[in-house]
Amino acid sequence: MGLVADKNDEICETEVKRLAQDTRMGKAVFNEKIWEKEIVLILGLVFLCLLLFFFQLGARPIWDIDEGMHASTSKDMVLSGDWVTPTFNGKNFYDKPILHNWFVALSFLVFGFTEFAARLPAAILGLGCVMATYLLGRRMSGPKTGFLSAVILATNGEFIILSRTVVHDISLAFFVTLTLFSFYMGFKNEKHRRRYILLCYVSSGFAVLAKGPLGVLLPALIIGLFLLLEGKLHFLREMVTGWGILIFFAITAPWYILISLSNKDYAGYFFIDQNLMRFLSPKAQHHGPFYYYFPVLLGGFFPWSCFLPLALYHPLRGGFRKLDEGTVFLMVWFVIVFVFFTLASSKLSTYILPLFPAVSLLVGLLWRDLLETPTLELRKESLYPLGLCLVFFLLALLYVRVNPPIRYESEYGVALNDVTTVCILIAGAVALSFFLHLNKNSKASFFTLTGMVIVVIYFTILVIIPSVDPYRSTKGFAQKLDRRVDPEEKLVFYRRLRDSALFYTDRKAIVLFTPQQLINYLDSDKRVYCVINRNYFKEIKELENRAHVIDHEGNKLMISNQKEPGP
Repeated sequence: MGLVADKNDEICETEVKRLAQDTRMGKAVFNEKIWEKEIVLILGLVFLCLLLFFFQLGARPIWDIDEGMHASTSKDMVLSGDWVTPTFNGKNFYDKPILHNWFVALSFLVFGFTEFAARLPAAILGLGCVMATYLLGRRMSGPKTGFLSAVILATNGEFIILSRTVVHDISLAFFVTLTLFSFYMGFKNEKHRRRYILLCYVSSGFAVLAKGPLGVLLPALIIGLFLLLEGKLHFLREMVTGWGILIFFAITAPWYILISLSNKDYAGYFFIDQNLMRFLSPKAQHHGPFYYYFPVLLGGFFPWSCFLPLALYHPLRGGFRKLDEGTVFLMVWFVIVFVFFTLASSKLSTYILPLFPAVSLLVGLLWRDLLETPTLELRKESLYPLGLCLVFFLLALLYVRVNPPIRYESEYGVALNDVTTVCILIAGAVALSFFLHLNKNSKASFFTLTGMVIVVIYFTILVIIPSVDPYRSTKGFAQKLDRRVDPEEKLVFYRRLRDSALFYTDRKAIVLFTPQQLINYLDSDKRVYCVINRNYFKEIKELENRAHVIDHEGNKLMISNQKEPGP
Protein backbone atom coordinates (compact mmCIF):
# COMPACT_ATOMS: atom_id res chain seq x y z
CA MET A 1 0.00 0.00 0.00
CA GLY A 2 2.87 2.32 0.87
CA LEU A 3 4.53 1.65 -2.46
CA VAL A 4 1.33 2.36 -4.35
CA ALA A 5 0.85 5.61 -2.42
CA ASP A 6 4.41 6.66 -3.15
CA LYS A 7 3.90 5.85 -6.81
CA ASN A 8 0.67 7.89 -6.91
CA ASP A 9 2.41 10.78 -5.20
CA GLU A 10 5.14 10.70 -7.83
CA ILE A 11 2.55 10.67 -10.62
CA CYS A 12 0.69 13.59 -9.03
CA GLU A 13 3.88 15.55 -8.56
CA THR A 14 4.88 14.92 -12.18
CA GLU A 15 1.41 15.98 -13.40
CA VAL A 16 1.55 19.15 -11.32
CA LYS A 17 4.95 20.03 -12.77
CA ARG A 18 3.67 19.33 -16.29
CA LEU A 19 0.59 21.48 -15.75
CA ALA A 20 2.71 24.24 -14.29
CA GLN A 21 5.04 24.07 -17.28
CA ASP A 22 2.07 24.15 -19.66
CA THR A 23 0.63 27.10 -17.76
CA ARG A 24 3.90 28.99 -18.02
CA MET A 25 4.12 28.17 -21.71
CA GLY A 26 0.51 29.23 -22.22
CA LYS A 27 1.17 32.48 -20.38
CA ALA A 28 4.24 33.06 -22.53
CA VAL A 29 2.22 32.44 -25.68
CA PHE A 30 -0.54 34.72 -24.37
CA ASN A 31 1.96 37.50 -23.56
CA GLU A 32 3.60 37.06 -26.95
CA LYS A 33 0.26 37.46 -28.70
CA ILE A 34 -0.55 40.57 -26.66
CA TRP A 35 2.87 41.99 -27.46
CA GLU A 36 2.38 41.28 -31.18
CA LYS A 37 -0.88 43.21 -31.06
CA GLU A 38 0.77 46.08 -29.21
CA ILE A 39 3.55 46.23 -31.76
CA VAL A 40 0.90 46.74 -34.43
CA LEU A 41 -0.65 49.57 -32.39
CA ILE A 42 2.72 51.23 -31.80
CA LEU A 43 3.75 50.95 -35.45
CA GLY A 44 0.35 52.35 -36.42
CA LEU A 45 0.92 55.39 -34.19
CA VAL A 46 4.40 55.93 -35.59
CA PHE A 47 3.07 55.71 -39.14
CA LEU A 48 0.27 58.18 -38.31
CA CYS A 49 2.80 60.65 -36.90
CA LEU A 50 5.00 60.25 -39.97
CA LEU A 51 1.99 61.09 -42.13
CA LEU A 52 0.97 64.14 -40.12
CA PHE A 53 4.18 65.58 -38.66
CA PHE A 54 6.94 64.63 -41.11
CA PHE A 55 5.31 64.72 -44.56
CA GLN A 56 6.84 67.58 -46.63
CA LEU A 57 8.27 69.02 -43.42
CA GLY A 58 10.77 71.09 -45.37
CA ALA A 59 8.60 71.87 -48.39
CA ARG A 60 7.37 75.30 -47.33
CA PRO A 61 9.71 78.22 -46.54
CA ILE A 62 10.18 79.54 -43.01
CA TRP A 63 7.27 81.80 -42.12
CA ASP A 64 6.98 85.14 -40.38
CA ILE A 65 6.31 85.72 -37.41
CA ASP A 66 8.22 83.78 -34.69
CA GLU A 67 9.24 80.79 -36.83
CA GLY A 68 11.81 82.91 -38.64
CA MET A 69 12.98 84.41 -35.36
CA HIS A 70 13.59 81.04 -33.67
CA ALA A 71 15.19 79.52 -36.77
CA SER A 72 17.44 82.56 -37.19
CA THR A 73 18.42 82.50 -33.50
CA SER A 74 19.47 78.86 -33.74
CA LYS A 75 21.36 79.51 -36.97
CA ASP A 76 23.25 82.40 -35.34
CA MET A 77 24.15 80.04 -32.51
CA VAL A 78 25.84 77.63 -34.92
CA LEU A 79 27.60 80.36 -36.93
CA SER A 80 28.85 82.28 -33.89
CA GLY A 81 29.78 79.24 -31.82
CA ASP A 82 28.09 80.82 -28.78
CA TRP A 83 25.77 78.16 -27.35
CA VAL A 84 25.07 80.07 -24.15
CA THR A 85 23.64 83.46 -25.14
CA PRO A 86 21.07 83.33 -27.97
CA THR A 87 20.99 86.36 -30.26
CA PHE A 88 18.50 87.67 -32.78
CA ASN A 89 19.08 90.51 -35.21
CA GLY A 90 22.37 91.36 -33.54
CA LYS A 91 20.92 91.63 -30.01
CA ASN A 92 20.81 89.22 -27.11
CA PHE A 93 17.55 87.29 -27.12
CA TYR A 94 16.34 86.57 -23.59
CA ASP A 95 12.65 85.85 -24.20
CA LYS A 96 12.98 82.06 -24.32
CA PRO A 97 15.27 79.54 -22.60
CA ILE A 98 17.81 77.67 -24.64
CA LEU A 99 16.67 74.05 -25.02
CA HIS A 100 14.70 74.23 -28.27
CA ASN A 101 17.40 76.43 -29.81
CA TRP A 102 19.90 73.72 -28.96
CA PHE A 103 17.73 71.07 -30.60
CA VAL A 104 17.37 73.13 -33.79
CA ALA A 105 21.07 74.07 -33.81
CA LEU A 106 22.07 70.39 -33.51
CA SER A 107 19.70 69.58 -36.36
CA PHE A 108 21.38 72.31 -38.45
CA LEU A 109 24.79 70.76 -37.76
CA VAL A 110 23.56 67.41 -39.09
CA PHE A 111 21.29 68.44 -41.98
CA GLY A 112 22.46 71.94 -42.84
CA PHE A 113 20.55 75.23 -42.69
CA THR A 114 17.33 73.95 -44.25
CA GLU A 115 13.65 74.24 -43.47
CA PHE A 116 13.52 70.49 -42.80
CA ALA A 117 16.32 70.73 -40.24
CA ALA A 118 14.67 73.70 -38.51
CA ARG A 119 11.38 71.83 -38.04
CA LEU A 120 12.66 68.30 -37.42
CA PRO A 121 13.02 68.69 -33.61
CA ALA A 122 9.39 69.80 -33.30
CA ALA A 123 8.21 66.76 -35.29
CA ILE A 124 10.29 64.38 -33.16
CA LEU A 125 9.01 65.94 -29.94
CA GLY A 126 5.45 65.69 -31.24
CA LEU A 127 6.00 61.99 -31.93
CA GLY A 128 7.50 61.57 -28.44
CA CYS A 129 4.49 63.24 -26.85
CA VAL A 130 2.11 60.94 -28.71
CA MET A 131 4.02 57.85 -27.56
CA ALA A 132 4.14 59.07 -23.94
CA THR A 133 0.38 59.56 -24.10
CA TYR A 134 -0.03 56.01 -25.42
CA LEU A 135 2.06 54.57 -22.58
CA LEU A 136 0.19 56.57 -19.93
CA GLY A 137 -3.20 55.53 -21.32
CA ARG A 138 -1.98 51.94 -21.49
CA ARG A 139 -1.00 52.06 -17.81
CA MET A 140 -4.31 53.60 -16.80
CA SER A 141 -6.74 51.50 -18.79
CA GLY A 142 -5.02 49.20 -21.25
CA PRO A 143 -3.56 49.33 -24.78
CA LYS A 144 -6.86 50.24 -26.46
CA THR A 145 -7.29 53.38 -24.33
CA GLY A 146 -3.66 54.30 -24.91
CA PHE A 147 -4.04 53.88 -28.66
CA LEU A 148 -7.28 55.86 -28.92
CA SER A 149 -5.86 58.67 -26.79
CA ALA A 150 -2.63 58.82 -28.78
CA VAL A 151 -4.56 58.96 -32.07
CA ILE A 152 -6.69 61.79 -30.67
CA LEU A 153 -3.59 63.74 -29.63
CA ALA A 154 -1.94 63.23 -33.02
CA THR A 155 -5.02 64.30 -34.99
CA ASN A 156 -6.07 67.63 -33.52
CA GLY A 157 -5.32 70.85 -35.35
CA GLU A 158 -3.12 72.76 -32.91
CA PHE A 159 -0.93 69.80 -32.02
CA ILE A 160 -0.27 69.05 -35.69
CA ILE A 161 0.61 72.67 -36.43
CA LEU A 162 3.01 72.98 -33.48
CA SER A 163 4.65 69.66 -34.39
CA ARG A 164 5.49 71.16 -37.79
CA THR A 165 6.66 74.61 -36.68
CA VAL A 166 9.83 76.10 -35.19
CA VAL A 167 8.46 77.09 -31.76
CA HIS A 168 9.40 76.33 -28.15
CA ASP A 169 5.96 75.23 -26.91
CA ILE A 170 6.24 71.67 -28.19
CA SER A 171 9.39 71.16 -26.08
CA LEU A 172 7.56 72.25 -22.94
CA ALA A 173 4.56 70.04 -23.78
CA PHE A 174 6.75 66.98 -24.28
CA PHE A 175 8.81 67.34 -21.12
CA VAL A 176 5.81 68.24 -18.94
CA THR A 177 4.03 65.16 -20.31
CA LEU A 178 7.10 63.01 -19.64
CA THR A 179 7.35 64.43 -16.11
CA LEU A 180 3.72 63.62 -15.30
CA PHE A 181 3.94 60.21 -16.97
CA SER A 182 7.01 59.38 -14.86
CA PHE A 183 5.28 60.53 -11.68
CA TYR A 184 2.16 58.47 -12.32
CA MET A 185 4.17 55.37 -13.22
CA GLY A 186 6.18 55.74 -10.01
CA PHE A 187 3.02 56.38 -8.02
CA LYS A 188 1.41 53.15 -9.27
CA ASN A 189 4.51 50.95 -9.55
CA GLU A 190 6.22 50.35 -6.23
CA LYS A 191 8.77 47.93 -7.70
CA HIS A 192 10.25 50.49 -10.13
CA ARG A 193 9.26 53.60 -8.20
CA ARG A 194 12.77 54.93 -7.68
CA ARG A 195 13.73 54.91 -11.37
CA TYR A 196 10.47 56.60 -12.38
CA ILE A 197 10.90 59.31 -9.75
CA LEU A 198 14.44 59.98 -10.98
CA LEU A 199 13.10 60.17 -14.55
CA CYS A 200 10.54 62.66 -13.23
CA TYR A 201 13.38 64.89 -12.01
CA VAL A 202 15.26 64.53 -15.31
CA SER A 203 12.30 65.48 -17.46
CA SER A 204 11.26 68.39 -15.22
CA GLY A 205 14.82 69.69 -15.46
CA PHE A 206 14.60 69.71 -19.24
CA ALA A 207 11.14 71.32 -19.02
CA VAL A 208 12.74 74.22 -17.10
CA LEU A 209 15.39 74.54 -19.82
CA ALA A 210 12.55 74.55 -22.37
CA LYS A 211 10.34 77.26 -20.88
CA GLY A 212 11.70 78.46 -17.54
CA PRO A 213 10.08 78.05 -14.09
CA LEU A 214 6.80 76.89 -15.67
CA GLY A 215 8.53 73.62 -16.48
CA VAL A 216 8.58 72.64 -12.81
CA LEU A 217 5.72 74.79 -11.47
CA LEU A 218 2.97 73.24 -13.60
CA PRO A 219 3.87 69.59 -12.79
CA ALA A 220 4.34 70.48 -9.10
CA LEU A 221 0.86 72.04 -8.90
CA ILE A 222 -0.71 69.08 -10.69
CA ILE A 223 1.06 66.46 -8.58
CA GLY A 224 0.41 68.34 -5.33
CA LEU A 225 -3.32 68.81 -5.93
CA PHE A 226 -3.73 65.23 -7.11
CA LEU A 227 -2.09 63.82 -3.98
CA LEU A 228 -4.14 66.16 -1.81
CA LEU A 229 -7.42 65.03 -3.37
CA GLU A 230 -6.41 61.39 -3.06
CA GLY A 231 -5.36 61.86 0.57
CA LYS A 232 -1.82 60.70 -0.17
CA LEU A 233 0.34 63.74 0.49
CA HIS A 234 2.69 61.42 2.39
CA PHE A 235 3.85 60.19 -1.04
CA LEU A 236 5.76 63.46 -1.38
CA ARG A 237 8.28 62.08 1.15
CA GLU A 238 9.11 59.30 -1.30
CA MET A 239 9.43 61.75 -4.17
CA VAL A 240 11.89 64.08 -2.47
CA THR A 241 15.26 62.40 -2.99
CA GLY A 242 18.74 63.82 -2.79
CA TRP A 243 19.75 62.21 -6.07
CA GLY A 244 16.68 63.60 -7.79
CA ILE A 245 17.33 67.14 -6.61
CA LEU A 246 20.99 66.83 -7.60
CA ILE A 247 20.04 65.60 -11.08
CA PHE A 248 17.48 68.40 -11.50
CA PHE A 249 20.00 71.13 -10.70
CA ALA A 250 22.74 69.42 -12.71
CA ILE A 251 20.48 69.79 -15.76
CA THR A 252 19.06 73.26 -15.14
CA ALA A 253 21.68 75.24 -13.23
CA PRO A 254 24.73 75.27 -15.57
CA TRP A 255 23.10 77.17 -18.43
CA TYR A 256 21.19 79.62 -16.22
CA ILE A 257 24.37 80.34 -14.25
CA LEU A 258 26.51 80.75 -17.37
CA ILE A 259 24.13 83.11 -19.14
CA SER A 260 23.59 85.15 -15.96
CA LEU A 261 27.34 85.50 -15.44
CA SER A 262 27.87 86.49 -19.07
CA ASN A 263 24.92 88.91 -19.15
CA LYS A 264 24.17 90.86 -15.97
CA ASP A 265 20.76 91.95 -17.26
CA TYR A 266 19.51 88.44 -18.00
CA ALA A 267 18.17 87.24 -14.64
CA GLY A 268 16.06 90.33 -13.94
CA TYR A 269 14.63 90.46 -17.45
CA PHE A 270 13.83 86.76 -17.80
CA PHE A 271 12.61 85.82 -14.33
CA ILE A 272 10.90 89.10 -13.43
CA ASP A 273 9.77 90.69 -16.72
CA GLN A 274 9.21 87.59 -18.86
CA ASN A 275 7.75 85.30 -16.20
CA LEU A 276 6.41 87.05 -13.12
CA MET A 277 5.18 90.24 -14.80
CA ARG A 278 3.69 88.38 -17.77
CA PHE A 279 1.56 86.50 -15.26
CA LEU A 280 0.65 89.43 -13.02
CA SER A 281 0.85 92.67 -14.97
CA PRO A 282 -2.33 93.89 -16.76
CA LYS A 283 0.01 95.67 -19.18
CA ALA A 284 1.69 92.45 -20.27
CA GLN A 285 2.01 91.64 -23.95
CA HIS A 286 -0.65 89.43 -25.57
CA HIS A 287 -3.33 90.43 -23.10
CA GLY A 288 -6.66 88.64 -23.52
CA PRO A 289 -10.07 88.30 -21.82
CA PHE A 290 -10.73 85.66 -19.16
CA TYR A 291 -12.62 83.47 -21.66
CA TYR A 292 -9.74 83.57 -24.17
CA TYR A 293 -8.85 79.88 -23.89
CA PHE A 294 -12.39 78.50 -24.25
CA PRO A 295 -12.61 79.12 -28.02
CA VAL A 296 -8.88 78.39 -28.35
CA LEU A 297 -9.35 74.93 -26.86
CA LEU A 298 -12.50 74.24 -28.88
CA GLY A 299 -10.84 75.29 -32.12
CA GLY A 300 -7.33 74.00 -31.48
CA PHE A 301 -8.42 70.57 -30.21
CA PHE A 302 -10.94 70.08 -33.05
CA PRO A 303 -12.47 67.66 -33.97
CA TRP A 304 -12.12 65.94 -30.59
CA SER A 305 -13.07 69.07 -28.65
CA CYS A 306 -16.67 68.28 -29.64
CA PHE A 307 -16.53 65.36 -27.20
CA LEU A 308 -14.63 67.10 -24.41
CA PRO A 309 -17.69 68.30 -22.40
CA LEU A 310 -19.10 64.76 -22.42
CA ALA A 311 -15.67 63.31 -21.59
CA LEU A 312 -15.54 65.53 -18.49
CA TYR A 313 -19.16 64.85 -17.47
CA HIS A 314 -19.36 61.11 -18.16
CA PRO A 315 -16.98 59.93 -15.38
CA LEU A 316 -18.66 62.24 -12.85
CA ARG A 317 -22.08 60.58 -13.06
CA GLY A 318 -21.44 58.64 -9.89
CA GLY A 319 -19.87 61.57 -8.06
CA PHE A 320 -16.28 62.74 -7.72
CA ARG A 321 -15.47 60.28 -4.93
CA LYS A 322 -16.13 57.31 -7.20
CA LEU A 323 -13.60 58.41 -9.80
CA ASP A 324 -10.58 56.16 -10.23
CA GLU A 325 -7.14 57.63 -9.58
CA GLY A 326 -6.25 57.87 -13.26
CA THR A 327 -9.29 59.97 -14.14
CA VAL A 328 -8.72 62.25 -11.14
CA PHE A 329 -5.13 62.73 -12.23
CA LEU A 330 -6.15 63.67 -15.78
CA MET A 331 -8.84 66.08 -14.61
CA VAL A 332 -6.44 67.80 -12.24
CA TRP A 333 -3.87 68.03 -15.04
CA PHE A 334 -6.41 69.64 -17.35
CA VAL A 335 -7.86 72.05 -14.76
CA ILE A 336 -4.50 73.25 -13.39
CA VAL A 337 -3.05 74.13 -16.79
CA PHE A 338 -6.26 75.70 -18.07
CA VAL A 339 -6.91 77.78 -14.95
CA PHE A 340 -3.25 78.79 -14.59
CA PHE A 341 -3.04 80.31 -18.06
CA THR A 342 -6.54 81.76 -17.79
CA LEU A 343 -5.41 83.68 -14.70
CA ALA A 344 -2.23 84.86 -16.42
CA SER A 345 -2.31 88.35 -17.93
CA SER A 346 -0.37 87.31 -21.04
CA LYS A 347 -2.26 84.89 -23.26
CA LEU A 348 -1.34 83.07 -26.47
CA SER A 349 -3.09 80.10 -28.05
CA THR A 350 0.06 77.96 -27.85
CA TYR A 351 0.44 78.31 -24.08
CA ILE A 352 -2.12 75.62 -23.20
CA LEU A 353 -0.48 72.92 -25.34
CA PRO A 354 0.70 71.00 -22.19
CA LEU A 355 -2.93 70.13 -21.36
CA PHE A 356 -3.58 68.47 -24.73
CA PRO A 357 -2.29 65.02 -23.65
CA ALA A 358 -4.64 65.13 -20.62
CA VAL A 359 -7.74 66.01 -22.62
CA SER A 360 -6.73 63.45 -25.27
CA LEU A 361 -6.69 60.77 -22.57
CA LEU A 362 -10.04 61.91 -21.16
CA VAL A 363 -11.65 61.80 -24.60
CA GLY A 364 -9.85 58.49 -25.24
CA LEU A 365 -11.47 57.01 -22.11
CA LEU A 366 -14.87 58.16 -23.39
CA TRP A 367 -14.33 56.50 -26.78
CA ARG A 368 -13.10 53.34 -25.02
CA ASP A 369 -16.47 53.13 -23.29
CA LEU A 370 -18.29 53.85 -26.56
CA LEU A 371 -16.45 50.99 -28.24
CA GLU A 372 -16.50 48.43 -25.40
CA THR A 373 -19.42 49.09 -23.04
CA PRO A 374 -21.77 51.57 -24.68
CA THR A 375 -25.02 52.19 -22.82
CA LEU A 376 -28.03 53.50 -24.68
CA GLU A 377 -27.76 56.77 -22.75
CA LEU A 378 -24.08 57.23 -23.56
CA ARG A 379 -24.66 56.45 -27.21
CA LYS A 380 -27.41 59.07 -27.42
CA GLU A 381 -25.34 61.67 -25.60
CA SER A 382 -22.40 61.14 -27.92
CA LEU A 383 -24.58 61.95 -30.93
CA TYR A 384 -25.17 65.52 -29.77
CA PRO A 385 -21.56 66.71 -30.25
CA LEU A 386 -21.47 65.29 -33.78
CA GLY A 387 -24.83 66.85 -34.58
CA LEU A 388 -23.82 70.27 -33.28
CA CYS A 389 -20.53 70.07 -35.16
CA LEU A 390 -22.35 69.20 -38.38
CA VAL A 391 -24.77 72.12 -37.95
CA PHE A 392 -21.87 74.48 -37.24
CA PHE A 393 -19.99 73.61 -40.42
CA LEU A 394 -23.10 73.68 -42.56
CA LEU A 395 -23.75 77.20 -41.25
CA ALA A 396 -20.08 78.08 -41.85
CA LEU A 397 -20.43 76.84 -45.43
CA LEU A 398 -23.54 78.94 -45.89
CA TYR A 399 -21.81 82.00 -44.40
CA VAL A 400 -18.82 81.60 -46.71
CA ARG A 401 -21.09 81.54 -49.73
CA VAL A 402 -23.36 84.41 -48.62
CA ASN A 403 -20.65 86.65 -47.16
CA PRO A 404 -17.36 85.64 -48.88
CA PRO A 405 -14.26 86.51 -46.80
CA ILE A 406 -12.57 88.27 -49.71
CA ARG A 407 -9.89 89.92 -47.57
CA TYR A 408 -8.53 86.47 -46.61
CA GLU A 409 -7.28 86.06 -50.16
CA SER A 410 -5.84 89.58 -50.45
CA GLU A 411 -4.23 89.55 -47.00
CA TYR A 412 -3.34 85.91 -46.42
CA GLY A 413 -3.52 84.21 -49.82
CA VAL A 414 -6.34 81.85 -48.78
CA ALA A 415 -8.68 81.37 -51.74
CA LEU A 416 -12.42 81.30 -51.19
CA ASN A 417 -12.77 78.00 -53.07
CA ASP A 418 -10.23 76.39 -50.74
CA VAL A 419 -12.13 77.53 -47.65
CA THR A 420 -15.33 76.14 -49.18
CA THR A 421 -13.63 72.83 -49.95
CA VAL A 422 -12.39 72.45 -46.37
CA CYS A 423 -15.88 73.17 -44.99
CA ILE A 424 -17.38 70.59 -47.35
CA LEU A 425 -14.78 67.96 -46.40
CA ILE A 426 -15.37 68.47 -42.69
CA ALA A 427 -19.16 68.62 -42.94
CA GLY A 428 -19.23 65.50 -45.12
CA ALA A 429 -16.97 63.53 -42.77
CA VAL A 430 -18.90 64.61 -39.67
CA ALA A 431 -22.17 63.65 -41.35
CA LEU A 432 -20.78 60.22 -42.20
CA SER A 433 -19.42 59.81 -38.67
CA PHE A 434 -22.83 60.77 -37.26
CA PHE A 435 -24.58 58.23 -39.50
CA LEU A 436 -22.15 55.45 -38.54
CA HIS A 437 -22.48 56.26 -34.87
CA LEU A 438 -26.26 56.28 -35.19
CA ASN A 439 -26.02 52.77 -36.67
CA LYS A 440 -23.94 51.53 -33.72
CA ASN A 441 -20.68 51.42 -35.66
CA SER A 442 -18.62 53.57 -33.31
CA LYS A 443 -15.29 52.18 -34.50
CA ALA A 444 -15.94 53.30 -38.09
CA SER A 445 -17.21 56.63 -36.74
CA PHE A 446 -13.96 57.20 -34.84
CA PHE A 447 -11.74 56.39 -37.80
CA THR A 448 -13.89 58.49 -40.11
CA LEU A 449 -13.03 61.54 -37.97
CA THR A 450 -9.37 60.47 -37.95
CA GLY A 451 -9.37 60.11 -41.73
CA MET A 452 -11.04 63.50 -42.09
CA VAL A 453 -8.18 65.16 -40.22
CA ILE A 454 -5.61 63.45 -42.44
CA VAL A 455 -7.42 64.50 -45.63
CA VAL A 456 -7.85 68.11 -44.47
CA ILE A 457 -4.20 68.35 -43.39
CA TYR A 458 -2.98 67.00 -46.73
CA PHE A 459 -5.29 69.33 -48.63
CA THR A 460 -3.89 72.20 -46.58
CA ILE A 461 -0.27 71.16 -47.14
CA LEU A 462 -0.61 70.48 -50.86
CA VAL A 463 -3.16 73.11 -51.95
CA ILE A 464 -3.59 75.93 -49.42
CA ILE A 465 -0.08 76.43 -48.06
CA PRO A 466 1.65 76.96 -51.44
CA SER A 467 -0.69 79.90 -52.11
CA VAL A 468 -0.18 81.24 -48.58
CA ASP A 469 3.64 81.03 -48.63
CA PRO A 470 4.23 84.36 -50.43
CA TYR A 471 2.10 86.10 -47.79
CA ARG A 472 3.69 84.45 -44.75
CA SER A 473 7.32 84.17 -45.81
CA THR A 474 9.83 86.76 -47.02
CA LYS A 475 12.18 84.19 -48.52
CA GLY A 476 11.82 85.36 -52.12
CA PHE A 477 12.12 89.06 -51.34
CA ALA A 478 15.00 88.45 -48.97
CA GLN A 479 17.04 86.66 -51.60
CA LYS A 480 16.31 89.40 -54.17
CA LEU A 481 17.26 92.12 -51.69
CA ASP A 482 20.41 90.23 -50.79
CA ARG A 483 21.57 90.54 -54.38
CA ARG A 484 20.73 94.25 -54.61
CA VAL A 485 21.96 95.58 -51.27
CA ASP A 486 25.64 96.03 -50.44
CA PRO A 487 26.98 93.21 -48.25
CA GLU A 488 27.58 95.42 -45.20
CA GLU A 489 24.13 97.03 -45.23
CA LYS A 490 21.04 96.00 -43.31
CA LEU A 491 17.64 95.09 -44.71
CA VAL A 492 14.92 97.66 -44.09
CA PHE A 493 11.27 96.96 -43.28
CA TYR A 494 8.34 99.23 -42.55
CA ARG A 495 6.28 98.64 -39.38
CA ARG A 496 7.04 94.94 -39.10
CA LEU A 497 10.20 92.89 -39.01
CA ARG A 498 10.10 90.03 -41.49
CA ASP A 499 12.15 87.62 -39.42
CA SER A 500 12.37 84.89 -42.07
CA ALA A 501 14.47 87.30 -44.17
CA LEU A 502 17.22 87.16 -41.55
CA PHE A 503 17.31 83.37 -41.72
CA TYR A 504 17.73 83.35 -45.50
CA THR A 505 20.27 86.19 -45.82
CA ASP A 506 22.37 86.16 -42.61
CA ARG A 507 21.85 89.92 -42.51
CA LYS A 508 20.59 92.21 -39.79
CA ALA A 509 17.52 94.40 -40.23
CA ILE A 510 16.13 97.84 -39.40
CA VAL A 511 12.43 98.54 -38.81
CA LEU A 512 10.95 101.96 -39.59
CA PHE A 513 7.85 102.59 -37.50
CA THR A 514 6.46 105.95 -38.70
CA PRO A 515 5.66 107.42 -42.12
CA GLN A 516 8.14 110.23 -41.45
CA GLN A 517 10.96 107.77 -40.74
CA LEU A 518 10.19 106.03 -44.04
CA ILE A 519 10.10 109.31 -45.97
CA ASN A 520 13.40 110.42 -44.46
CA TYR A 521 14.94 107.09 -45.38
CA LEU A 522 13.74 107.35 -49.00
CA ASP A 523 15.13 110.90 -49.29
CA SER A 524 18.65 109.44 -49.27
CA ASP A 525 20.96 110.39 -52.13
CA LYS A 526 21.89 106.77 -52.77
CA ARG A 527 19.64 103.94 -53.90
CA VAL A 528 17.81 102.34 -50.95
CA TYR A 529 15.20 99.59 -50.65
CA CYS A 530 12.40 98.83 -48.21
CA VAL A 531 9.83 96.05 -47.83
CA ILE A 532 6.36 97.28 -46.97
CA ASN A 533 2.86 95.86 -46.72
CA ARG A 534 0.69 96.78 -49.71
CA ASN A 535 -1.98 98.39 -47.49
CA TYR A 536 0.57 100.55 -45.65
CA PHE A 537 1.92 101.72 -48.98
CA LYS A 538 -1.53 102.84 -50.09
CA GLU A 539 -2.15 104.70 -46.82
CA ILE A 540 0.96 106.92 -47.05
CA LYS A 541 0.15 109.47 -49.77
CA GLU A 542 3.62 111.05 -49.62
CA LEU A 543 5.08 107.90 -51.18
CA GLU A 544 3.50 108.57 -54.58
CA ASN A 545 6.35 110.84 -55.68
CA ARG A 546 9.10 109.34 -53.54
CA ALA A 547 8.85 105.58 -53.97
CA HIS A 548 9.00 103.22 -56.93
CA VAL A 549 7.60 99.70 -56.71
CA ILE A 550 10.42 97.40 -57.76
CA ASP A 551 8.76 94.06 -57.08
CA HIS A 552 5.76 92.52 -55.32
CA GLU A 553 5.01 89.19 -53.71
CA GLY A 554 1.83 88.26 -51.89
CA ASN A 555 0.79 91.29 -49.85
CA LYS A 556 4.33 92.74 -49.79
CA LEU A 557 5.99 95.36 -51.97
CA MET A 558 9.66 96.08 -52.52
CA ILE A 559 10.05 99.83 -52.96
CA SER A 560 13.02 102.03 -53.73
CA ASN A 561 13.71 105.76 -54.00
CA GLN A 562 15.09 105.22 -57.52
CA LYS A 563 13.87 103.31 -60.53
CA GLU A 564 15.64 100.12 -61.39
CA PRO A 565 18.00 100.47 -64.37
CA GLY A 566 16.68 98.93 -67.56
CA PRO A 567 18.06 95.69 -69.04
